[in-house]
Amino acid sequence: MVVANDILRVAAGEIGYSRWNDAQSGTKYGRDYATRHGAWYGSNGVSYCAMFVTWLFRRAGMDVPGGDFAYCPYGIAQMRRAGLEVNKYNARPGDIVFFDWDGGVSDHVGVVELNKGGYLQTIEGNTSYRGKTGSVARKIRYWGNVCNVFRPRYGAPAPAARPAPVGSLTVDGWFGAQSIRKLQAVMGTPQDGVISSQPSSNRAWVPNASTGWEWAANRHAKGSAVIQAWQRKIGATPDGFIGPGTVRATQKFLGVAQDGYAGKTTMSAWQTWLNQH
Repeated sequence: MVVANDILRVAAGEIGYSRWNDAQSGTKYGRDYATRHGAWYGSNGVSYCAMFVTWLFRRAGMDVPGGDFAYCPYGIAQMRRAGLEVNKYNARPGDIVFFDWDGGVSDHVGVVELNKGGYLQTIEGNTSYRGKTGSVARKIRYWGNVCNVFRPRYGAPAPAARPAPVGSLTVDGWFGAQSIRKLQAVMGTPQDGVISSQPSSNRAWVPNASTGWEWAANRHAKGSAVIQAWQRKIGATPDGFIGPGTVRATQKFLGVAQDGYAGKTTMSAWQTWLNQH
């Protein structure tokens, strides 16, 4: 069973890492994320604070609450659904803390190391360290920039995995090539396990897309036949692109919360529906 000190020990061991000193493309945290969600995350130097938090929990032997996330607003939504939010002023070591610098949506995340009353001491990825940006560092953060704090259920045993029935999809919330082939079979489109040519700007709306998703620069995206077929079925605009409108229509069709993000709950419901057809 993982406890808060396990997370903090792993986090402290990463202090000083810099994406600029990484001999490989992207970041070590993005490359780990890419093993489950697509190669783009591994090779791209995107802001990696959320993937850093995801990596910490996996490294310590525990899933990050609500599932992997690479986009702060999505992580907040998932953790809220799990009922983990606490008053920010009551933050404890090991809590996950989100920040908002400009009064919009959350744009940064880390873990709480200490609550000093007037401020938090944190460990964060993709921040400044000894004058270098893009690093893992210990930081002092004041309350005005803290927007949300969540407390993982440390010490709880992991739920036993449920085997999938023979011949069906594993309902795990990660929509990859196997799920895509099943969707293609149900929709009557060619079964290659690929959702082709999606706009890269829409990637944030599909955080639980796994293998088999092709992302292209917006001007080069051409869409997917199976997404177009699915859009027709659920009454969405049949343009072949999966964005927030299609995600909400999918969520309405599946009977889950309509927030526009195809996260673990939505993808699990979609896999369950496919298993029934």
